[in-house]
Formats: sequence, structure tokens, C-alpha cells
Amino acid sequence: MFGPNGGIRAIGHRGSAGVAPENTIEAIEHGLAGGAQAIEVDVHVATCGTLVTIHDDTLDRTTNGSGPVEQLDLPQLRALDAGFRFTPDHGLTYPNRETGVRIPTLDAAVEAAGSLPMILEVKTCGAGRALATWLQGRADLDRFLVGGFDRAAVAPAAAVAQWQCATREDLKPFILLGKLGLSWKVRPEIAAFMVPVRQGALRIVTRRFIGRAHGLGIGVYVWTVNRPGEMRALFDLGVDGLISDVPARVRRIARERSAAG
Repeated sequence: MFGPNGGIRAIGHRGSAGVAPENTIEAIEHGLAGGAQAIEVDVHVATCGTLVTIHDDTLDRTTNGSGPVEQLDLPQLRALDAGFRFTPDHGLTYPNRETGVRIPTLDAAVEAAGSLPMILEVKTCGAGRALATWLQGRADLDRFLVGGFDRAAVAPAAAVAQWQCATREDLKPFILLGKLGLSWKVRPEIAAFMVPVRQGALRIVTRRFIGRAHGLGIGVYVWTVNRPGEMRALFDLGVDGLISDVPARVRRIARERSAAG
């Protein structure tokens, strides 16, 4: 599903973060309406052990609350306004304030996504352990790709998940050994790379990188891509899909390319 040519072209970043408050039910619903073929969300855990979808370690950037996410229980998190900071026009308006937008539980986010595949980005070690428990015994385990930057945080959930994407510990040797012509020395046991086009001065997504990944059966998905020109250029390089704040735009461009043959 998430490997090369798996058919997933348009992935909604944090649901559809350019259109609605990120990581909320509203954002996921916008992603579905726009034709997203998969939904990416970020996962933290409340003090009571319930998994919730929010990106930052703290509440300040996206809600009317403050302080660490993982120091509050679910009722405290659910009392916050998750639409408070969202502005589609660089601060001119805040249309989602006091409209009932809340931090969702992971269960609610999964339900809102319907049958779509989901990428679950693990943010902390506590969230990774809780997600491992959540995944165990699920009949739809093949629906979820587990990822994150930190291998220690991701490891518990990755041990249970059917699909795993690269951590930074997987990515670094793959890039460096590839540049030295020693690709054969590294074969990461992952389904996909989720990568930016570049990291600082280092260009990551190249035709060679994609070819090496595909040769190992690994898909290549690029974040966070919102400009049509860049979308077209990356598809021309051969990436499998794009993670975007506006997945409807990715889907439109993918359809145009398909129609053009």
C-alpha cells in the first residue's frame, strides 16, 4: 500500500492543515472532501493514557491553552479550543474560534477518516508505548503506517505495526552511504521514506534517491508540498506521493497527469 506505486498520491497533512485547524476532525473531513487518499496525523498521549491528535509538545501554538500536552488528562484537553489559532489569511481572520473545534482522540480521528489509510506520526516515547497497545489486535492493522523522527519514540509501535516509515536514524546512513557508492551496505526494513525535499543545504529528494529506494521496495513520499509547480516537478522525478496542507490540489494535479498519459 505504501510502497512504490502503491497508488497513494495525495496525503492530507494533519488532515488538511491549509484549510482547517490542523489535526482536528474538521481538517480530516476537509481532506476527505478534497480527495485525499490517505490522512497523516500527529499522536500524543494524555495523562489518562488516551491517545490524541496534536502536533506540538505544547498547546500554545494551536489552542487557547498553554503548557505541555502530556501533562493534561482528556477532559482538560477536550475543554480547549483547537480552532483558536487557525487563520487562513495570515491573521486577518480566525473563523474557527469558539465554533466547537476540539482536540480529537485518535479513535475519533480514525473514525472520521473512514476507510482511508492513515499515517500516525509518533511524537514522544509515551505516545509510542500507548500507540503500541492501541494497535495490538486491530483487524485493520494494515491501514496504518507508523512513523516519527525519533527511533526510540517510534520503536514500540513500529514493533506492532504492519507498516513503518523511516526515522532519521534510518535516513542518515541511507543518504550518506548512497553518496559514497555503498548503497548495498544499508537495507532499512521500512515501507516508506517520508522526507522533505531538502534538509538545510542537503538535497534529499533526487532521482537517484528515489531509484535506490524503489529498488529496495520502499516508497518515497515528500512533505510538506503546497505549490503546484513543485508538485509537478516532484511527480516528474518519480515520487510516489505528496503530503500537503491542501491535498485537493495534489489530487487535481495527479489527475491531470494521469489524463495526459
